[in-house]
Amino acid sequence: MKRPAAVKTRNFEKSRKEILKVAFWEVFVHGFNGVSIDDIVAKTSLTKGAFYHHFPTKLDLGYVLVDEVLKPLIMERWITPLNAFKNPLDGVLLQMQKLIGECPPDLLKYGCPLNNLVQEMAPIDPGFKKRLTAVLNLWIDRLDEHLIRAQTEGYLKSEMSTREVAHFIVMAHEGFYGLLKGLGSPGIYPVLSRSMGLYFQTISANG
Repeated sequence: MKRPAAVKTRNFEKSRKEILKVAFWEVFVHGFNGVSIDDIVAKTSLTKGAFYHHFPTKLDLGYVLVDEVLKPLIMERWITPLNAFKNPLDGVLLQMQKLIGECPPDLLKYGCPLNNLVQEMAPIDPGFKKRLTAVLNLWIDRLDEHLIRAQTEGYLKSEMSTREVAHFIVMAHEGFYGLLKGLGSPGIYPVLSRSMGLYFQTISANG
């Protein structure tokens, strides 16, 4: 007796999600070039054949990680929470405190998964570069929309370019992660946070 199509679909999606979950963590910790398909399969409940059924090559897996894991993660962590704030600049600072300032050192030492892949893979693989650039542009675009809202509602100086501010904020996010990872000293986060707060004071309409 054949299994119903709905069951096959659920099983397919379940195994695919399992691979992506394991692969995301392994790549985050070891880098894309530092992990093999065997490493990933060994930490799933699946066979290597099942892996190849979902992802014909390791690059295919990497591209899906960017499109289906990293892209939604950026929206979930850095964009969607801003909807809850009248002043999006307050939301940016709070999210930085929650996700960077309060991040456990054992996790913070690995840096930012997006920035890690940008540094490792964008220079050497056009497919990665295209997708990673798309994620960064999405982040900047959506952040720009919130900053336009901030400007319209009188929180951001009218003379400020919201696009330039969005670029600066994304740069600061990634720079914070990179510096904390490189120095291995989470204790410097308050210094970085204060500097960001001072910058926001200079661009805020109320000072």
